[in-house]
Amino acid sequence: MNAEIDVSNVVLHTDRLILRPFTLDDLDDFYEYASMDGVGQPVGWLPHRDKEESLTVLQRFVEEKKTFALELDGKVVGSLGIEEYDEEQLTEFRDKLGREIGYVLSKPYWGAA
Repeated sequence: MNAEIDVSNVVLHTDRLILRPFTLDDLDDFYEYASMDGVGQPVGWLPHRDKEESLTVLQRFVEEKKTFALELDGKVVGSLGIEEYDEEQLTEFRDKLGREIGYVLSKPYWGAA
């Protein structure tokens, strides 16, 4: 069963990253990585064509309260979504609360140690 989620007041600090809710102020950073070829395709979306497309998605991130911005040194370099899974397909989780995690990372940070 899909768990309810709301990341709007959650900030997680790791040794390298800050995971925090997106804000509309993140538009430039978000567009920068969302428009890169190869970033979104593995998770099912094409590169953003313009900032208006990124703004539409960013507004949805803010409203749905289920996607973290991955911030490194003051710059948003990716996102981590806590997504609903298909309850009809994954019946083995019927009696458990859970979600799927999906993420994207800006290409310059792929393989960074």
